[in-house]
Amino acid sequence: MEAAALPRPPDITPELRRFLDDRFRSQADLAAAADVEIEIRGRCAELEASVSDLSVRLAAAAAAYSSSRNAAGTALSNVRGCLAALKASSSEPEEVQVGSEKMLFEQLPSLAKEVARVEMVRDYAETALKLDSFVGDVEDAVSSSVTGKLKSRAENSQKTYHVPIGYLKTIEDILASVTRTRPQWTRLISAVDHRVDRSLAVLRPQAIVDHRALLESLGWPPSLSGTKFSSINSGKPSELVNPLFSMKGDLKSKYSESFLSLCSLQELQKRRKTRQLQGHIVNNQLRPPLWVIEELVNPIAAAAQHHFSKWVEKPEFVFALAYKITRDFVDSMDEILQPLVDKAHLVGYSCREEWISGMVIALSTYLAKEIFPKHIDLLQELSSNNASSQSSRVLWLNLIDLMISFDKQTQALISSSGLLLSAKDDNNWQRISVLSVFCDRPDWLEIWAEIERQDAYDKMRLSMENEKNWSTRIQGTVLEYGSDDYKSPAITGVIQKGLSLLIDRAWPIPNIALRAEFIKISTSPIILEFLGWMLQRCQEAEGLTALADDNALLKVSQSINAARYLESTLTEWCDDVFFLEMENIDGHTECIFQVEINQLKDFRVQWTDKISTVILRDFDARSRDYLKNKRQWQEKSEGLALSRSFIECLDYIQGRIAKLEHGLNTLDFVTVWRSVASGVDQLLFSGIFTGSTKFSNGGVERLHGDLSILFATFSAWCLRPEGFFPRLTDGLKILEVDGKQPRDGMLTDKDWLREYGIRRLTAAEAEKITKNRIYES
Repeated sequence: MEAAALPRPPDITPELRRFLDDRFRSQADLAAAADVEIEIRGRCAELEASVSDLSVRLAAAAAAYSSSRNAAGTALSNVRGCLAALKASSSEPEEVQVGSEKMLFEQLPSLAKEVARVEMVRDYAETALKLDSFVGDVEDAVSSSVTGKLKSRAENSQKTYHVPIGYLKTIEDILASVTRTRPQWTRLISAVDHRVDRSLAVLRPQAIVDHRALLESLGWPPSLSGTKFSSINSGKPSELVNPLFSMKGDLKSKYSESFLSLCSLQELQKRRKTRQLQGHIVNNQLRPPLWVIEELVNPIAAAAQHHFSKWVEKPEFVFALAYKITRDFVDSMDEILQPLVDKAHLVGYSCREEWISGMVIALSTYLAKEIFPKHIDLLQELSSNNASSQSSRVLWLNLIDLMISFDKQTQALISSSGLLLSAKDDNNWQRISVLSVFCDRPDWLEIWAEIERQDAYDKMRLSMENEKNWSTRIQGTVLEYGSDDYKSPAITGVIQKGLSLLIDRAWPIPNIALRAEFIKISTSPIILEFLGWMLQRCQEAEGLTALADDNALLKVSQSINAARYLESTLTEWCDDVFFLEMENIDGHTECIFQVEINQLKDFRVQWTDKISTVILRDFDARSRDYLKNKRQWQEKSEGLALSRSFIECLDYIQGRIAKLEHGLNTLDFVTVWRSVASGVDQLLFSGIFTGSTKFSNGGVERLHGDLSILFATFSAWCLRPEGFFPRLTDGLKILEVDGKQPRDGMLTDKDWLREYGIRRLTAAEAEKITKNRIYES
């Protein structure tokens, strides 16, 4: 009976023969026949269950199709009937009633609408059936890969992913077309997306697990224990073995298949996200990393952390090892992996940049978890001890130096290949900068900025306390609108250099808002502190001599020059692109240094006004006797008509302004002497022309001589000095209306005032001066 039940040799298929040969290689294998039978029966049961499940789904799909077809057939029958009625009505004789024809024509729009609806129903049914079929194929392929129906042998384990990925791409093409042409079919799209998401939730992890197993068989990650990292700067560091270069033959083919599968899955995911987010306002987020490079970075980063943990006190070794790993494997990214990414049509990804980015992110994560918290704790514990606190600040600054240096090295690896950084915007810059640690912890950035500020200020304070730095000038700093230099003291050069160094520290921060915050925290207090030093020096000079002494005036001039130089420097910096891109952050539209610039400007204006006020106050005191002598304007002069006391007053003004010309910068000096000229004009006009002072011919001649000396005094600083004494000039012009007393009412005529060039006096003032003129016969 048993012999009769056995199949005949011609009926045994080649596949069955290979299966039996594989399981029964020797006589000893016959003992396991019962296990083989159980395995075969289990597989048959699974296949029968799968066939039963497929039959149920096929029946449901057929029923749905039949229902849709019946509905479409009914609708088409109605359309056919309407068209037949329309044809019959068009063949009727002309004597058909007008009302009947109107009714038929009115039915045409609704008929066309019904035809379009039927067509849409047909398209929907066909699209739904097509999508259901493809999604079912995907689910079957995924289910088979998980349950083991498809053998996961090395030679075909990766090829099995190409089938479901191909179906998924076809589904995505259909959904993209539906989204463009039938956006109202949202429920269909949502239902398909939901089923595809469930399949991808199984497919991607399974593909990654298989890829990791393949990497382990390649020997990834390579051993790091044999490298002498402490001698990495000696010039002869040992090289790490790169398993990617040692791949050959079948192993290389398997890795390529697995690599392409993951890249295809990521490209599909990218297309799906683009479709799903179409029409939505999405914040500019970080680009997702390349999955295949992540699978290379994660295990080697985990292996490196074993070494990192030994060097918590020596972070330079941590950065040296991280850079060495990054550098030693970067060439394989270009030569081996980039062609595979291009083959997968994964646009916009550079394997070199992704590898470097992955290592940088791994190092940043380690720094944030292990290194920085220890430095923060050290700063807090030693804050009461000044010496220990200084030491902890030095350790912090040393760590920042290492981070900046590491960023320069890694970015050089990107640029050395001829690639432009896909992106010097904030989001992509953060991916290749370990300083991105501060993007997640702004409170650490504040600590860093405060440490930098304190370190810079400690150095500047010694320079500010040195009096020599206030008396020595900076050479070669030319004004924008003048030929003279700023005459700024050397201390401003120290301040400018210190601020520049702080700004340079902010350059590598991979976020515009954080760069602006760092600069404000670190530089603004120093500028205000320097402004406080200048204010203190000026107040001391004013308190000692009321600015009547030349040395006090020079001391104030030095501070004004320093403020002018620093204000100009900050204004020039604000025109740089580096600062211009910070202006539109958080709704601010002004320069980051605008507050400090305004404060420096207010300081200059305040103290230049005080200098002018002091000079005018002394001039007023010295000219008091001259202005009280009203009789001199009625006396007849013999010889040269000049007032000796007035000349002495002018000699004082000339001496003071000459001192200022030597000590004050050109722009502020011009402001001062013009302010003095305006004040002298107002003071002399009020003292000479107001009241009931009478002017004879001799008095007019004396006034003319005195004003000529006044104009000559100021001619050293301008070409037309009389233009800066408009009221005195106009008053003299009225007095010199030679012997022709204007008729009544003529002085109120604006044409008369304009004829004699009188522009700064009112008609009432001109009339009063004229009435005080004594015309001699």
